[in-house]
Amino acid sequence: MIDLFMPFRAFLKFENVCTDNNVFRMHYKVTVIMLLVFTLMVTSKQFFGEPIHCMNDGEKDLDKDAINSYCWIYGTYTLKSRLFGDEGKHNAYAGVGPFIKDDDEQIKHTYYQWVCFVLLGQAVMFYTPRYLWKIWEGGRLKALASDLASPLITKDWSEYRRGELVSYLSYTNIYTHNIYAMRYAMCEILNLINVVGQIFLLDLFLGGAFRNYGAAVAAFVHTPRMPAGDMSFSSVNPMDKYFPKLTKCWFRNYGPSGTIQFKDRLCVLPLNIVNEKIFVILWFWLIFLAFVSSMAVLFRILVFSLQPLRTIMIMGQLRLVKRSLVSRIVKQFGFGDWFILYLLGKNMNPLIYKELVLELSKELEPKTVVV
Repeated sequence: MIDLFMPFRAFLKFENVCTDNNVFRMHYKVTVIMLLVFTLMVTSKQFFGEPIHCMNDGEKDLDKDAINSYCWIYGTYTLKSRLFGDEGKHNAYAGVGPFIKDDDEQIKHTYYQWVCFVLLGQAVMFYTPRYLWKIWEGGRLKALASDLASPLITKDWSEYRRGELVSYLSYTNIYTHNIYAMRYAMCEILNLINVVGQIFLLDLFLGGAFRNYGAAVAAFVHTPRMPAGDMSFSSVNPMDKYFPKLTKCWFRNYGPSGTIQFKDRLCVLPLNIVNEKIFVILWFWLIFLAFVSSMAVLFRILVFSLQPLRTIMIMGQLRLVKRSLVSRIVKQFGFGDWFILYLLGKNMNPLIYKELVLELSKELEPKTVVV
């Protein structure tokens, strides 16, 4: 079983240079790993066997495989009128029982053959903003901060190297990093759009069941059990309603004389034991991720708009440096230059970073002209 998860090791590795934040990593690391693991679970027959088993009528059924395939491809259904009541008394299982009337409402279940593809597609979409940022970032930060993250100050931090960085930030490329910062902000916005879009796409995929699914499950779990025979809708387990483990399926074929025969089958869906938990986890995770992503985008707007906030963030990376020195740098830097400087602080030895900030402050200090 451990071998199945070996391909995910690459996502667990920490990169030498950090070019994003924790919220960004929740999208392309935590969420992508989660979705890939879920995809693996719903496609591994060694855990749950065949995805569908349709029961015969007690006689030798030569069409068993055909019926299984038919009901898997064309879907199964449960009866809304049979969701209520006690199992074994009012129904065989939640949603399974005889028709009460000819126009009994049927709840169709045709999603299950697509679950693995949907989860895999979600993983790709959650990784896309990260892929774009890697292309746009182009290894710039790695080139600037390479070998400067060690706790020990190495020989690489020579006067020449320090002068190069100071020159890059204060003369050579000052005011040229705005597009760099805007592309990162665009990727954060893409993360937010993607996670909100995924919620609506899953709701569409499950026929409107996903929007309130997690809340309904939580409410059902924390609600005292209803008395026997309660026929209210709140007494129905949402997991049984949307992810039934036992369903009905009609199979039609021609008999020996050419008359259409109807075969009513009960079909067991073992994978729904997993699907019901997967979508509960996804509901809570996507709601949480949408919230923190909204906060991240709002915070990015405030950071790019407010110089005092940018000063505070640089001060949080330094010790024993006057605020006036940092404020001088922030005032003369564009928001893109500040963004590069802030990322350098996340990838450099604190002592080296302090020296860099002090040198920048000296370079940007107004020069007095002696007459």
